[in-house]
Amino acid sequence: MTVETASASGRARAEIESIDRELQEAFDRIIDAVERVMTATEAMAPDLTAGINAAVTEILEASSVRDIAGQRLTAVRVAVDRLEADGTRNEGSPERKRDKSAKVGEKQDRGSASESGLLNGPQLPGAARTQTEVDALFDKLD
Repeated sequence: MTVETASASGRARAEIESIDRELQEAFDRIIDAVERVMTATEAMAPDLTAGINAAVTEILEASSVRDIAGQRLTAVRVAVDRLEADGTRNEGSPERKRDKSAKVGEKQDRGSASESGLLNGPQLPGAARTQTEVDALFDKLD
């Protein structure tokens, strides 16, 4: 199946895979470059390497975006699969689609981990609890 003749969900999956592959390639290049810098600093005087090591640490910390992006892409893959499955099961039946969305809403309200997003990677901006809210939860445990 080519991208031109693919269904919308097939096209979406192809784009997701391309993004994921390109992110991984960029991440690998970053890590390789960091390793070369770290190797080069081994031969340098310690007073020269402090700033370089701090910058390398920042680069490595910022590279965690690869993991978060991968988790988000997985969530999008699952959503595309669900949309496609719902579309093929419920063609011509908008009532059944509404029934399923109500069930998902109920599970989210009750806190079912598989449907509530608790185990599905990072939250969208604005959807997650703030640090203050998390701190307040822990304060209640004291």
